[in-house]
Amino acid sequence: MASVPVPAAKRRKFHHKSRWGCAPCKKRRIKCDEKKPVCSNCFQRSVECSFKGLQPASKCQELSTVASANFPRAIALGLPAQLSDPGGLPRFCRRNTQDSELYYHFRVCTAAAFTKPGSPSLKKLFREDIPKLSASFPFLGHGLLSVAYIHLASMSQQETSEKLLTESAYHVNQALPGYLESIKNITAENSSALFGFAMFVVLISFANSSEEAGVLLQRAKDQPYKPEEAHSLSAAAARVAHCIQNIFGIFWRCQQWISSGPLSPAIRRYIPPALNGDLLEWIRVEDKRLMALSRLWEDDPTVTLAHSYALSASLTCLRDTFAMVTQLIVLPPPKNDEENEVGTRRHDLTEIHRELSAGRLDDYPSVFTWYIRLSPDFIGLMEEGNAYAMAVLAHYAIILDRACSDRWWACRLPQHFVSIAEFILGEDRRGWIEWPLMVVTDLDHTRG
Repeated sequence: MASVPVPAAKRRKFHHKSRWGCAPCKKRRIKCDEKKPVCSNCFQRSVECSFKGLQPASKCQELSTVASANFPRAIALGLPAQLSDPGGLPRFCRRNTQDSELYYHFRVCTAAAFTKPGSPSLKKLFREDIPKLSASFPFLGHGLLSVAYIHLASMSQQETSEKLLTESAYHVNQALPGYLESIKNITAENSSALFGFAMFVVLISFANSSEEAGVLLQRAKDQPYKPEEAHSLSAAAARVAHCIQNIFGIFWRCQQWISSGPLSPAIRRYIPPALNGDLLEWIRVEDKRLMALSRLWEDDPTVTLAHSYALSASLTCLRDTFAMVTQLIVLPPPKNDEENEVGTRRHDLTEIHRELSAGRLDDYPSVFTWYIRLSPDFIGLMEEGNAYAMAVLAHYAIILDRACSDRWWACRLPQHFVSIAEFILGEDRRGWIEWPLMVVTDLDHTRG
């Protein structure tokens, strides 16, 4: 009798694990396509989809309680007695958790990290006004705690940091229902709370996108190129753009209320200082280098007219942002032995970056002007991992690194953006991002 051949074991087809899918899909244990602002599964079932960029679903938990002993307690010690609220524990703080300590950590440490010397209005905004506003709008309080946990995580060891980020994710999930309900009807009373939470969402998105990019880049290190990993990396970069555009979607709808409310210091713009010869020369040198990027796609006959227009428009916005931020930077006075050296370094891109990075920028929102003006077509190219869009993103990382690399909330995004572009472009096109690779270093920065 002839033996019947045993069928070969079926290999499980590889699929991209939607680690960063929405909360409803994760709860149902189904793959999320991560479409924004509503994934296909949630759209078909008519359920409320988690906002993309707010919260990686891998961190969703029904209840998150981390023992207090796992946290560094030194930060919470010695808090001023006058910060104690007479009403007791805020209702968005869970009992028997670290929430109350993190609430005061925000008001003392995180608030100080947001503010700048000589800005008493900003100090009061984060230390007093936002906590006071959160008493009436718990979703803002949960956002406050989420950012406080992220801030503490940025100063902690990896094991503790992961637990802190899990706590941060818990509070985002608690905030979303109230936020989504309130945003349906924006009024003068809730506009400041909604805008405040949207600001927190941007910081949370920075942390989540950076964490995801870091994990994927580490996984891709010394491994062959995988299209699915490239797509995940480009999607993480595009998520930040979606998030920043969302906050300004709220701002334009209630600009008058915000401008006259407690959050007005957060949108205050600054008058550029008088430009000296060095700044004018640096703007000219960098703009010339940026302008040359357009030849990459203009010389490629396969690029469609629509894509060429989107890429060129994004580059124009980037050039404007570079010039604006440079004008707003206040340079430190030169040392005696440096005054005669500036002229010889005037055309060196590395030295220009070093000099401008040492300056002071009070108008941080100016750095994100590029994001605000991006078209949906360009963001779509970013999500797809388009090589030319990645080259533009890598050059944006220069200005982000220059202005924000010493800020804890930047979360190493400049370095990750350049690494994402390098991974997607490959060795053959590495020369496209020579400038970002040269000046955006992968060294740890001291967080402010």
